[in-house]
Formats: sequence, structure tokens, C-alpha cells
Amino acid sequence: MKKIITALLVFTLIFSLTLTAFAEDEGKLTVPGSYTVLLQADTATIEIGARTQAKTVAKAQEENNAIMDALIKKLTEMGYTSDDIRTTQFYIGFEQDYSYSSLSQQNENDNFVVTNMIAVTVRDLSKLSQVIDAAAAAGANNAYNLTFSSSKTKEAYYEALKLAVEDAAEKAKVLAQAGGRELGEILTMEASDGFRDYGFENRMVFAEDSAKATPILPGNLSLTANVSITFELK
Repeated sequence: MKKIITALLVFTLIFSLTLTAFAEDEGKLTVPGSYTVLLQADTATIEIGARTQAKTVAKAQEENNAIMDALIKKLTEMGYTSDDIRTTQFYIGFEQDYSYSSLSQQNENDNFVVTNMIAVTVRDLSKLSQVIDAAAAAGANNAYNLTFSSSKTKEAYYEALKLAVEDAAEKAKVLAQAGGRELGEILTMEASDGFRDYGFENRMVFAEDSAKATPILPGNLSLTANVSITFELK
């Protein structure tokens, strides 16, 4: 009997707490808001470099250094400085060729590999094709992670944030009126953002001969601001 009474008391306590919480929730309304803006890309970053292979590390590195020196020299002549260029990858490894059945044939085709990649920031997109073509002329044979961004991201996000708040307020007003209530003060407000730059993530291998400039179309960037606002309900 005592167990039954104890269980009933616990149930009554939980039920009363639930009702209290529900009553408190009836006086609030939480609504999400979002807004997406598009802005023109004005900056690009691309990783360019060389991958060389030879029977010895010294030879592979010598060939790689020659290409990278020529590449950096061309970029410097085009006006790019250490603020625009940084090393992103340097790798020395050994590659074995398993396509042959005999060990002697494998050894003949095994090579040491040296990879050196730099990231170049291009702030004038009209010169992006020139950078890619100059890299190819210097002997670079790898390029990837071409991404675009905008120098006006901060301003655009603030504008999207304001409009996201307006979006949430409009939704809350409609919901409150539909329920026969009125909106009161804002109780809480949270914001999150989602910015996505974009690019050609797949590796591009330069063609040996190129009669025309490399065609690149930057396009627009998408930036979204999201908010969650809790209003008082009257």
C-alpha cells in the first residue's frame, strides 16, 4: 500500500511540474528567421605547384625546385608578394609500381616523388586566368582547390542578419494573430550564420600547350543568416 501511495505522490509531483512548464511555455513563442543574400566574388585562391619523380630523391627535388623557382619568379614579376603566396604542401615519398609481376621490373619503374604546392591569393579576378597560364608556362603540373570569396562578406552578413530578424518577427506576428494573441517583448535572441565559398575542388592537370587563356567564371557567392527569437505572448 505504501508503495502505491509513494508512486501516486511521485506521479502527482511530475504531473504538476509538467503543467507548470506547459503554462510557462504558453506565454512564449519561439520562431526561426532566415535570409540569404548573393554577392559578387572579388577574390580567388588557388593551389598551384609541381609533382616530379625520379630514381633518386635528389634528382626529383632538383627538378621540382627548378619548376617552383620559375613559378614564384613569374608570380613575383606579376606583382604578387609574400602576402599573396604561401606554401600549403610539401611531400617527399616513394612510389612502387605494382603493375609488373617480376620484382626486377617493379624496381625499374619505382620512383621517388616530390610534391610542392603553394596557395596564391588573387584579388583582381580579371588576372586569374593569367596566373593559371603563367603557372603552366613555368612548368607547374598540378592545380586544385580554386575557391572564390568576397571582401564584402562582413557587410553582407550584417544586412542578411537584419533581414533574418525581420523575417522572424513577421512570422511571429502572423502566428500570434492566428492564435488570438499579441506579441510582447523579445525574451531571447540567437543567431547563426552559414557562409559558403565555392570552387573547383577537383585537381586540374595543366595541358602542355594552351593557345587561349584559361576560361574562369567566378559567379556569385551565397551567404545565409539564421536567427531564433523567443517572443513574449500576451
